[in-house]
Amino acid sequence: MTTRFRMSSRIVLAGASVIAMSAFSGQAYAQDSAAAAEDNFDANAIVVTANLREQTLEEVPLAVSVVSGDRLDDVGVGGIEAITDTAPSLTFTKGDNPGNSSLSIRGIGTSSFSIAVEPAVSVVVDGVVMARSGQGFQDLIDVQRVEVLRGPQSTLFGKNASAGLISVTTEDPSDYLTGKVDASLASGGEYSVRGSVSGPLSDTAGASLSGFYKQYDGFLDNVSGIGDHHRAGYENYGFRGKLKFEPSSDLDITLIGDYRHGKDNSTFTFRHVYAEPYANAMSPVEPGAANRDVNINAPTDNTSEQWGLSAKIDYDFADNFQLTSISSYREWDFEGNSDVDGTPLSEPAPGVNLWDINRGLTDLKQMSQEVRVASGDLGGFDILFGAFAFNLKADRGFMRRMRFLNDVNRSGQFSGSTETTNLAAFVSTNIYLSDTTEMFGGLRLIHEKLDYDVFRDPANVLVDGDLALGGSTGTYADFGGSTKDTAFVGKIGLRQQVSDYGNVYASYARGYKGKGFNLVFGTTPDYEPVDAEKSDAYEIGAKLTTLDRSLSLNLAAFYTKYKNFQGQAQLPGDVSFVLLNAGQVSTKGIEAEATYTPTDLTTISLGATFLDARIDEYPLGPCYYRQTAAEGCVDGAQDLAGGDLPNAPDLRLTGFIKQTVPLGDSLPFDGFVQSNFTYQSKVQFGMDQDPTTRQGGYAVVNAGLGIDSKDDRYSVTFFVRNLFDKNYVGYIFSSGWNGGRVYQQVVRDASRYVGVKASYNF
Repeated sequence: MTTRFRMSSRIVLAGASVIAMSAFSGQAYAQDSAAAAEDNFDANAIVVTANLREQTLEEVPLAVSVVSGDRLDDVGVGGIEAITDTAPSLTFTKGDNPGNSSLSIRGIGTSSFSIAVEPAVSVVVDGVVMARSGQGFQDLIDVQRVEVLRGPQSTLFGKNASAGLISVTTEDPSDYLTGKVDASLASGGEYSVRGSVSGPLSDTAGASLSGFYKQYDGFLDNVSGIGDHHRAGYENYGFRGKLKFEPSSDLDITLIGDYRHGKDNSTFTFRHVYAEPYANAMSPVEPGAANRDVNINAPTDNTSEQWGLSAKIDYDFADNFQLTSISSYREWDFEGNSDVDGTPLSEPAPGVNLWDINRGLTDLKQMSQEVRVASGDLGGFDILFGAFAFNLKADRGFMRRMRFLNDVNRSGQFSGSTETTNLAAFVSTNIYLSDTTEMFGGLRLIHEKLDYDVFRDPANVLVDGDLALGGSTGTYADFGGSTKDTAFVGKIGLRQQVSDYGNVYASYARGYKGKGFNLVFGTTPDYEPVDAEKSDAYEIGAKLTTLDRSLSLNLAAFYTKYKNFQGQAQLPGDVSFVLLNAGQVSTKGIEAEATYTPTDLTTISLGATFLDARIDEYPLGPCYYRQTAAEGCVDGAQDLAGGDLPNAPDLRLTGFIKQTVPLGDSLPFDGFVQSNFTYQSKVQFGMDQDPTTRQGGYAVVNAGLGIDSKDDRYSVTFFVRNLFDKNYVGYIFSSGWNGGRVYQQVVRDASRYVGVKASYNF
C-alpha cells in the first residue's frame, strides 16, 4: 500500500506540468521536460482522483483539468480564485468580501448573500467539502495537485457540486527530511512568506507542517483622509499540520489540522452616479471604469477565521478491496462592514442619505463523515459504494443604520440561523466490455433537510431615538420553517480506446443542488424556500496523445440544462436582494486543452472554451433600475429569455510559452523566459441584463524571466503582471438607492505591477 501511494506521488509531481491548456502548469514544465523525454512521458498519464480512485487523466472519462501545487507555487498562484488562470472554463466573481464572492464553471455559479443557500461549485480539500464559498477561498500551501472537474459531479461528490468541483490534495509527509521556503515582494507593499517542512517520525509515521504570511497595503486611495489611506489591502496567515501513520502495509491513517486568519479592507468603487447631489458629495472622486479612488469615512473591514480537523483511514482487505473513511469538523467565523453611501459626510445633506453601518456576522460549524469501499477488477467489472453524512449549523447576524435629513434616522438588527442535514448513499461501477471498451455509471440517493429561523424586532434599533427601518425590514419577524427533499441522481457513459492515441467517451449525468432559503435582513414570514436545482448534462470528449508524447490534446463538447436555477436579484427601488428560482437555463459549448513540447527546452500550452450560457425560460424576471416599458419592463417584471448568465463569457482563452536558456556547464543554473495570457469576451454580471453591468472583452498578458538551479534547489523569478496595464473589474452591480449608482469591484491584477520571487528547497 505504501509503495502504491508513493509511486502515484512521483507521477503527479513529474507529470502535472504539462496538463492540457493550463497556462501556469505549462509554465513550469520546462524544469522537468528533460526527464519526461527520457521516460517517454505522456501528459495524460497524470494521476488524479476525480472518480474517487487513483487513475490516470486519460482513464477518467470526464472533463478535468489538473495542475500540481509545485507548479502553482513556481508562478505565484497562491489562492483558489487564481486557478481561473489555469482553467478557461472557470470564472471568479469578486464581491466586497469572501462570503459575497463566487466561482462559476461553464457559466454556472451561485451568488447569494444568504447562508442558507449552497454554492454551485464545490471546493473540496483533502476529501472534505467546504460548505460555503467563503470557506473555499483559501491560500494554497504545500499542495500536491488541484483538479477542476467540469460539469455536474453530484453522483460521487453530491454536496455543492451541481456545476462542478475544485478538488485540492495537499502533500503527504515525505519519507525523508525535506522542506521548502519561498518569499515574494511586489510593488505597492505586497509581500508573502511561505514555508513547509516534512519528514519521518519513525519507521511507520511521518509529519509535515506548513505555514504562510502575506500582507499588502492596498491599491485603492481613500482621499477623505479618514482612517486608512489605502484600501483593498489585506493581512493573511495560517498553517496546516499533517500526521500520517502506516502501522502495516494494509493500513494508512492520516490526521490533518489547519488554521487560517484573514483580514482585509476591500471596498467597491463607483463606476457611475446618476444624482448630481450624490456626485458632489463624493468629489473629488470621479466615477468611471478606471476609478481607483474612494472618499469614505466608515470602516470597510472583513475578518475571517477558520479551522478544521479531519481523519482519513485507508484499509486494504480481502486482497482486492479498499475501505476509506473521512471524518471532519470545521468552523468558520466571518465579520464584515461596508460604507454603503460611499461619502465622507458626517451629516446627511439634500439628496444624500448616509449608510455607514452595514455589518454582518457569520458563525458556521460543519461535520461530515464519508465511508466508501472500492474494489479492484472483479472479473470484467469493478465497484465503488459508500455513504455520506453531513451537518451544517450556521448563525447570521446583521446590523444596519441609515441616516436621513431632519434627524430621521433608521436602524435595525436581524438574526437568523439555519441547519442542513444531508444523508446519501452511492454506488459506481466500471464494466469492461472488451479490452478497449468500457461502460461506466453510478447512482446516488440523497435526502436533505433544511431548517431556518428568523428573528427581527423593530424595537431593537442601534441608537436610541432611531426609527425602525421602513418597508419589509421594519416588520416584526419571529418565525421558522423546515423543508425536506429526496432525490436520485446518476451518471452513465461509454469509453472507447482509440489505438495507442488515447480514447473517446460519451456520458449523461443528472445534477442536483438542494433547496435554499433567503435568510437575509429583509426576510419576512411570506418568504418560501426556493426549490432544488436540477440539471441534465450531456458530454462527449476525447483525450489524445501523439505517439512521440510531444503533443497532448483533450477535447470536450457539452450541453447542460438546469431547471429551477437558483438566482439572486435586487428589485428596482429596493436595497434588499431576493432569492428566486429563475426558471430554466442552459449551458453548451466546446473546450479544448493542448500542450506541445517540441524540445525539452520549450513548452507551449493553449486552451479555449467556447460557451453559450443562456436563460431559456424566465417570464417574470426582475427589471433593472431605470428600465422602461419600451425596454421590456411591464408591471415590474420582464421576460429574460435569451439573456446571458452572469459572468459567462462566450469565449475564454489561455496560453503560455516558456523557453529555457541553457547557460553552460560552468554555471549551476539555467535561465528562462516566459509569458502567459488570458483573454475573455464581454460578460454580463447581472441576471436582470442591466446594460450598465456589462463589461467588454479584455486580454491580460504576464511575463517573467529568471533562473532555476540545475539541481532544483533554488529559483529566482522577476515578473510583471498585466504587462500592458489593461483595466478590468471583478464584478459590477447597480442600485437605485440615493438616486441610483453603479458599483464595481476592482481587482489587484487590473493594473500593471512588478515583483520578484525566490524559493529554496532542502
